[in-house]
Amino acid sequence: MNAHIPSLFLMIICISASLAIAIALIARSGESDGTGYWAAALSANTLTYILFIGRGQISDWLSIVLANVLLASAFSLFLQGILQFQKRSLPLWLIWAPVLLEAVVFSWLIPHQNARNIANALILSSQMLWIIGAVLQKRRETVGRGQYFVVTGFLLLVAALAAQGIKSAIYVEEVHALLLPSLVQTVTFLVSPVSSILLSMGLVVMTKERADERNRDMATRDVLTGLFNRRAVMESLSHHIDLARRNGLPMCLLMLDVDHFKNVNDTYGHLSGDRVLRQIAKTLIERTRAQDQVGRFGGEEFLVIVPDTDVDGALTLAETLRTSIENVAFVTEEGKAINVTVSIGVSQLRASGSQQPEKLIALADQALYRAKLGGRNRVEAAQDE
Repeated sequence: MNAHIPSLFLMIICISASLAIAIALIARSGESDGTGYWAAALSANTLTYILFIGRGQISDWLSIVLANVLLASAFSLFLQGILQFQKRSLPLWLIWAPVLLEAVVFSWLIPHQNARNIANALILSSQMLWIIGAVLQKRRETVGRGQYFVVTGFLLLVAALAAQGIKSAIYVEEVHALLLPSLVQTVTFLVSPVSSILLSMGLVVMTKERADERNRDMATRDVLTGLFNRRAVMESLSHHIDLARRNGLPMCLLMLDVDHFKNVNDTYGHLSGDRVLRQIAKTLIERTRAQDQVGRFGGEEFLVIVPDTDVDGALTLAETLRTSIENVAFVTEEGKAINVTVSIGVSQLRASGSQQPEKLIALADQALYRAKLGGRNRVEAAQDE
C-alpha cells in the first residue's frame, strides 16, 4: 500500500510541532534535564518536513540542502539533550560535525537523488547509532525504562533509513522522487511520527523516573552524609530481623558515636563538624560489605546492620571500623588536622524470642555507653544477649 506522501508530511509536521510545544512547556527553567534541547530538536524536525513538502515548488537549496541540514541538526540536538540528561558533555564541534558534513555533501549532490539518499542514510544513521550508544552506555546509571523507548525510537529510524539507502543503491531515483509514493517511502515516513512519539515519551518518562528517584532519596537519605536516615535505617533493621529469623541466620547491630563531638563543633565550628561526619560516613561505606546497611541514627550516632554475621564477626568489623576512623586524616574547614575517634556498641539478634528493633538498638546503646565509660575509642559487646 502506497500512501500520499504530502499527507504523511502534514501528519509529521502536526505531530512534531505538537510534541515540540508540549516538551517546551514542561521544560523547567534552569533544569538541566535535556528537555530544552529535545524541544529544539523536534522544532528542527518540524521545519525539515515543512521544507520537504515544498520539494519541486521552492528552491532546491531550501528543500534539499537546508531541509537535510535541519534534520541532521535535530539529531545533534537530540544527542546534546541526552548528554545533558546524563550530566556529561562532548566537544560541540564533534556533536555538530555531522551537520557540517551534511551541508557539504548535499550542496555537492543536489542533482543526484540516489546518491543523496545513500549519503543521508549513512550520516543520519551514524548520528542515531551514536545517540543509542550514549543512552546504552549509561543504562545502569539511568533509572527506569524510559531510556528504552528512546532506543526503540531511534532503532526504528535507523531501520527505515537503511531500507531507503539500500533501495537507492539498487534503483536510480528521479530528482523529485521524495514526493512520489512507494512502499519504502510510505514505511519510512510512517516510522517518523511513531519514532517522534516514542522519543518524546521516553524523555518525559526518563525525566519523571529521575524525579521519582530523587524524591525517594530525599525521603530515605540523610542530606548531610548521604546515608540512610533514621526512618529508613529503622525500616531496614525490621526487614533484616524478619529475614534473619525466617532463615535462621545470625544478625548483629553496631551503634557508633563520635567521641567528644561537641568539642569538635565548639572548637572548630559546625562546618568542620559536618566535614567530620561526612568523612566518617564515607569510611563506613568503604569498610562495610555490600549487604551491610549503614545509616545515620541522629546527630553524631550511626547504625550499621550486619546480616548473616555472629557476634565475633561483628566485633571484628567494629574494631576494623574503629581503627579505620582513628587513622583517617580529618581536616577542618581551615585546613587544620584533627584526631577523631568513635566508640562502638555491638548487639546480636537472639536466635529465639521476639526481639524487636528497639530492643536490639537499646542493647547496642548500652554497650556503647560502657565503651564511653571505659575510656572511649573502644568496642564493647552487649551483655544481655
